[in-house]
Amino acid sequence: MEKIGCYLFAVFFVLLCNEVKPQAVNELKKETWADRGDVFGVIFANFHSDLKNEETERGFEVKRAYLGYKTKLDDHFSANIKLDIGSPDDVSEYSLKKRFAYFKNAYVQYKIGKFSTQVGISDCQQFKVQEKFWGYRYIYQSFQDVNKFGPSADMGVLFDYVFSDKISLDASFLNGEGYNQIQTDEDFKTSIGVTYTPFKQLTLRLYYDSGIAYQYNQSDLAGFVGVKFDKFSLGGEYNHQWNNKAKENHQMYGYSFFGTYQLSSKFKFFGRYDHLFSNILEGEINPWNLSNDGSSVISGIEYTPIKNAQIAINYQDKIAYAENGTDLHYVYVNLQFNF
Repeated sequence: MEKIGCYLFAVFFVLLCNEVKPQAVNELKKETWADRGDVFGVIFANFHSDLKNEETERGFEVKRAYLGYKTKLDDHFSANIKLDIGSPDDVSEYSLKKRFAYFKNAYVQYKIGKFSTQVGISDCQQFKVQEKFWGYRYIYQSFQDVNKFGPSADMGVLFDYVFSDKISLDASFLNGEGYNQIQTDEDFKTSIGVTYTPFKQLTLRLYYDSGIAYQYNQSDLAGFVGVKFDKFSLGGEYNHQWNNKAKENHQMYGYSFFGTYQLSSKFKFFGRYDHLFSNILEGEINPWNLSNDGSSVISGIEYTPIKNAQIAINYQDKIAYAENGTDLHYVYVNLQFNF
């Protein structure tokens, strides 16, 4: 019996050591930044070819790459930092030659109940609802974004309040220069927007912003209507801008319609039509923004082989209004990867 007792004690001691050891190791292990948050990234790439011009343009391109980190600091505070590796000014002389890294996001968020606020460089609310509804940012920017109605991100303070599951309000006080520019003047921009979802399938949004300080303040008005069902979605927006870049009576306006049809669990068909106008200034015979005015069409099919990857074959064109303008006709193979 004495030998059996010693044997049982030895077995118990071994089991106890095996039980205690992992706990002791866990207590000694220090929590790192990777344990407290998430690293994320997105890549936009494409192959494209011009269909009409005599000197055909074609090639592979990594259009954009995002790399970021987000973490929850406590029950109310969180932080987000995201690098944009690309060229935020796609019309610059270096946009197709070099890539630059910018802070697209660098903010702290405070959230309590139905209210939240972000301070720092944050995504603007100006066209986020439309962009999400369009759903193909890796293929083409939303109407306001591509036509420079406003920056996609900016430095300042943003506010959101969710009254219910049907209606929410957003407002902001921003630098007004965009996330890739340093404030060099006394001008700022304020905005207010309301999003209303009377029922699950319908989304309505009204948005207005205005600069402050200039003699002629740039201001924007945007309206959006979207319907979404299990296999089909359709959205439409109208946008109007006054005093473009603080120039008196320089107006831009236009509309965009876009839709998606779910062919199967992995395939979607999508299409979009845009139309941009500008006004004729007093004493002139042509619109002031004639070189950019026109219509464009995008249509194609998207394949999702896995959850975090999308491939789309699509046709894109732009028909210029100017008699001496250049019409563009391209075929694209776009890819998006995210983690």
